[in-house]
Amino acid sequence: MNYWTKLIPYWFFLFTIGFGWFILAPLDPILAAYLKASPTAIIVIIDAYGYAMAVIGLLAGYLASRITVKVTLYASMALSAIGLLGRAIISDYSGFLLFALLGASAYPLALAPVGSISSSINKERSHTIIGISVGILFIGLAAGDFGGSGLYSIIGLRSTLLVPFFLSLVAAVFLVFTLGGYPRYYRGKNLKGSFRPGMLRNWWVGFTVASLSVMFGAIAATSLENLHGFSIGISISYSGLLGGLAFLGSGLGAILLPPLMEISDRLRKGLVFTALLSFVSIAFLLASFVFSRFIDMMAIGFFAFGFFGNAYWSMALTSVTKYADDPAASGLATSMYSVIANAGVSIVPVLLGPLFYTHLYAIYGTAIVVIMVLLAATVSPFLKVKPDIGKKQ
Repeated sequence: MNYWTKLIPYWFFLFTIGFGWFILAPLDPILAAYLKASPTAIIVIIDAYGYAMAVIGLLAGYLASRITVKVTLYASMALSAIGLLGRAIISDYSGFLLFALLGASAYPLALAPVGSISSSINKERSHTIIGISVGILFIGLAAGDFGGSGLYSIIGLRSTLLVPFFLSLVAAVFLVFTLGGYPRYYRGKNLKGSFRPGMLRNWWVGFTVASLSVMFGAIAATSLENLHGFSIGISISYSGLLGGLAFLGSGLGAILLPPLMEISDRLRKGLVFTALLSFVSIAFLLASFVFSRFIDMMAIGFFAFGFFGNAYWSMALTSVTKYADDPAASGLATSMYSVIANAGVSIVPVLLGPLFYTHLYAIYGTAIVVIMVLLAATVSPFLKVKPDIGKKQ
């Protein structure tokens, strides 16, 4: 079995996590009525995945490095299945939240140690492996966002919630049969090099891109209503479209651009290229989202920032693995990156997002976003693309 075949079940498992995560987003008002909770309380459930990564992502990377990636993935599969099944059959908010948190804990256990997986399976193709891994997770997010309301209209709420559970079982069955020698070249237990000061540049990229991507998707409905006067029903419909396009762009960008730059041996140029176009696309998104009412233009902005922003995010994530020559340290390094990125997801939308609810404060919000992305783009020439051979890093 070659390493690409070995990775397919892992990638499908990541897809099921993304699908199960954002299938809840278009069902927000339906779940609120079903669970007798406010729409804001449902948002807390959706955000549980980001909180889970922020809280236990570092622990997930540590466990993967100290035990093995296989054990971490077994735990992830079990928690995902239990959580997805529990939330499908429970009918009160507290129980639903509990099972949602269990399911969400599968996310960091599966994705945080991706550096160990890429470094141990084929270190020469780490950008490709990590890019596709991150991209497929986002394709799952987009599929859940696009498909949730359609499934509900055909099969009802409970059956819709069971779909991710059955997909997770299928993914688990296939993944179990590939874990025998997984990761293949795992050396383990040496965590030296998991952190280097140069990683702080990567962390800022992760923090910025992840937090802004989630923020604009989360505030779209309210901003469309308050800034541009759309009805609440139209605003919700358009926000689902914009969020889905952002996730779709994120998935395609991470799947296509990092492998292309790696195969053509243009990783440095790729980092600068994606950073520059991330800045251009966020400027376009802001101009269309804040200062116009043209949904078509907003859709282009959301898709473009997702496409170039997440490609840059993925390449910056892979870059931290170049500080370590051991898969164990690589996994912990990518875990730290993921934790910082999801800390941004937890903080920035709450603090910065409300500025985009009124025209007066949207100007300040626009300026802050531009500065954040400009700084993230500025560090792109200094991100590591190859390990230092024979030198202390």
